[in-house]
Amino acid sequence: MERELIIVESPTKAKTISGILGNKYLVFPTMGHIRDLPENEFGINIDDNFSPKYVIIPGKKKIVEKLKNLAKNSTNIYLATDEDREGEAIAWHVVCLIDKKIEEAKRVTFHEIVPEAIKKAFLNPRQISIELVNAQQARRILDRIVGYKISPILGKHLEIGLSAGRVQSVALKLIVEREKEIENFVPEIYFVIRCEVEKNGEKIIFNLIKIEEISVGKERIKDEQKVDEIIEKLKQGKLIISEKEEMIKKLSSVPPFITSTLQQEAINILNFSSTKTMFIAQQLYEGIKIEDKNIGLITYMRTDSPSVAKSAQNQALKFIKENFGENYLPEKPNIYYSKSKVSQEAHEAIRPTSVYRTPEKIKKYLTQDQFKLYELIWRRFLASQMAPAIIKNIKVFAFNDIYLFETERDFIVFDGFLRLWPLKIEKGNPIIEKFEKGEELNVIKYLKEKKQTQPPPRYTESTLIKTLEKYGIGRPSTYAPTISTLYERNYVKREKKFLVPLKMGKIVYEILNKFFPEIIEINFTAKMEEDLDKIANGEKNWIEVLKEFYNSFKLSLEKANEIINRDVLNKIIIGDKKCPLCNGELTIIKGKYGIFIGCSNYPNCKYKERIRENVNNSSNRSKKR
Repeated sequence: MERELIIVESPTKAKTISGILGNKYLVFPTMGHIRDLPENEFGINIDDNFSPKYVIIPGKKKIVEKLKNLAKNSTNIYLATDEDREGEAIAWHVVCLIDKKIEEAKRVTFHEIVPEAIKKAFLNPRQISIELVNAQQARRILDRIVGYKISPILGKHLEIGLSAGRVQSVALKLIVEREKEIENFVPEIYFVIRCEVEKNGEKIIFNLIKIEEISVGKERIKDEQKVDEIIEKLKQGKLIISEKEEMIKKLSSVPPFITSTLQQEAINILNFSSTKTMFIAQQLYEGIKIEDKNIGLITYMRTDSPSVAKSAQNQALKFIKENFGENYLPEKPNIYYSKSKVSQEAHEAIRPTSVYRTPEKIKKYLTQDQFKLYELIWRRFLASQMAPAIIKNIKVFAFNDIYLFETERDFIVFDGFLRLWPLKIEKGNPIIEKFEKGEELNVIKYLKEKKQTQPPPRYTESTLIKTLEKYGIGRPSTYAPTISTLYERNYVKREKKFLVPLKMGKIVYEILNKFFPEIIEINFTAKMEEDLDKIANGEKNWIEVLKEFYNSFKLSLEKANEIINRDVLNKIIIGDKKCPLCNGELTIIKGKYGIFIGCSNYPNCKYKERIRENVNNSSNRSKKR
């Protein structure tokens, strides 16, 4: 009996969809991409409008043969790969390999793998979007040009195995330049003045905020002698409350997760790497076996849109009313919009496919890590649909002559969304409610506290992703693999939660900054992302975008190949540093195990300095870490 053929990427996704649609359909997984640019050659004919040479990925020939046979004997062919550009490209490559025309295959997309969404998608198929395919092709070709043309330069003059990449190299730049800021930072000593007050047996701290009308936050007090003089004056005066301010404010609920915020919170709260987060999210999306069938538990996890389907929102509001009470419902449903100038495709936010599938109900079917991530997504989504928190803020100001002090406290009047997504709100002593204007305070003592300015913090995976997103560098699908590549190349190590550039990472950055500054220039890379979005939207021609890029890149490439030599590398990597043993000239030497710094007076002087550091980054790369 002829059956209709559905093509997806993974066996789990195939099993979940098959369980929904039944025996009428045969669901076949491609096991990811099945065709790509060749591994061992450039594979792009620049002179022929950048035409790519696609080959079947090693190990996928049997899958392609199987697909061809299945396609011959199927009445209809449905391409149900993921709804982003990569999924669109996989669908297009499949059509090309099974010798079908685009119009002969039906493209179906969905945000969630649940019966209603799947059945609706199959009732409304479309053709493959060649604009989305071209946007993916343009990205792939750009990345191949950058990687294939710069990496050999790094390999020739430094070590084989080093690489550069459009997004990867910008991320490296951010990390290295932040390290330079930290190294060059000169701390400044300053002092803060506090006052300890007693009321009803409670101790309250007031902070000096102004001297006359000058803010001590802006004009820090750096002279300790002056601080001592101020404290002596304060001891002679009286501290009297000049003002008490009460303000009720609403704290709006947090938006549902998009890819970047999911990764950030999973790093901060669960200590998951970005790679691990996406690996587990993929499992939750494609389906988990619950009782006797596979069920997709979350919507698609690669998205930059915080929008939510009306049906999902209504379900969430119903759940909130039933489980938390009507007062936890917002006055009108919360609507969220993307902050991104160009949000990629019209995806939904990441949310549970059913809020009634609570984490505790399905805990026994999940691994520990799956449960943690699912619970995070479930809580965040429901919190996003809840009423705002109501906070009462009390500020008390007190004067002692020309010196103004302040203390404050936030009280949670109504927790609202904080019931599910706690934030640090409460601070200060609640006794401040009892203070009254004109009251003379019982001062126990005035205190001085020595402080110093701090350098900017190193990036964490979380803050790096946030920064890449802020500048429009990369897209939801690129954050995790970008960071993973930095670990794999040993350009960066993870120290506690922080990203620390290694010597080789710093050297690669310096070379790229010297000879390919536009490749790691933030605005240039962000504009390239915008151009890719415009290709996807049919607003730009992908060949023209590639031409514009390559004409500029080619000049940098020619200059680098012409200029880079050992003397240039010595200047970049070593600078004016001399041999610590004999004061001779140091030079870069290529050895059996990579490059190192050695003395030019060898063999009389055998000084050596390693560049490659022994860092085990495998734990950072592991999906199961």
